[in-house]
Amino acid sequence: MNLTSRSRYALKIMLDLAYRHNEPLVRRQEIVARQGIPSKYLDQILVRLRRDGLVESVRGRTGGYRIGRDTNLINVWEIFRAVEDGIYPVECVDEHAGCEFHSACIAKEPWQLIFENVRRSLSQMTLADIAEKFQQDEKNCAGTGVRECRPGREPLRAFESSASP
Repeated sequence: MNLTSRSRYALKIMLDLAYRHNEPLVRRQEIVARQGIPSKYLDQILVRLRRDGLVESVRGRTGGYRIGRDTNLINVWEIFRAVEDGIYPVECVDEHAGCEFHSACIAKEPWQLIFENVRRSLSQMTLADIAEKFQQDEKNCAGTGVRECRPGREPLRAFESSASP
């Protein structure tokens, strides 16, 4: 799978909004601060998420963002597909691309099977499932915040507890 930082950030954005679904709106600067996503990059991702109905926005000084529909109806595949230009591991499984060796490729069917299993798995994984697991992890962290591993960098502290300074 060709997943980029857009997918990683999109999932973080969606989890942030899901975690705060009881709030009327979440301001973009709050997401930037909590998630460590560059502001301009956040805007690009939010445009794509909004285009696919995963996020709603309200403009203006008191505006912000919220989940576009019930988290039980949003799956991880949709989130990744919304932000990625191409999510296929090889051209032969992309219905919009073609390969000159398509008819004689020995690996075409195995790749199709691999891709379908990954897509099915991600399609069955809802944002609600992940958010519920995350909220449980947050409780287990005893207010220390949830950390995200970032290769080659210090872990980000996300979702700081209100008890933290």
